[in-house]
Amino acid sequence: MKFITDLIKLFTSVTTGIVFVFIAVMLIEDIDSISTKMLIQMPCAALVTSLVTTAFFCGESRTRRGYYLRILLHYITLCAVMTALGRFFGWVGSDIKGIMTMVISTGAVYVFTFTVIFISSKHEADRLNSALRSKYGGKK
Repeated sequence: MKFITDLIKLFTSVTTGIVFVFIAVMLIEDIDSISTKMLIQMPCAALVTSLVTTAFFCGESRTRRGYYLRILLHYITLCAVMTALGRFFGWVGSDIKGIMTMVISTGAVYVFTFTVIFISSKHEADRLNSALRSKYGGKK
């Protein structure tokens, strides 16, 4: 069940991040409209990357080094997945500019998603700690 709830949270955040990146790219490159196919492609890309992310972080890292290594490998994997999807959907070219655009875009969505998750998790932890304090009166 945790896998499904994590997947739904990630999917929502990643989809929002992808939409924001597309809006930024449209503004930067002075694009007036998008294809209706993109309205299906963006959530598809979000679902694929959410599945990859949920699978990557289903277990705990035992060391800090392992955690940072997992984040690095995760980001590299997401860049590869999104570059492949970008090519498949026709979002980017296979030249260095297209690949760099996708790496930067993936980084922007990565930062957005993990910021949202961090804030959400912190809020939930604060709420649980407050409930524990009120139930047990702050005793250790």
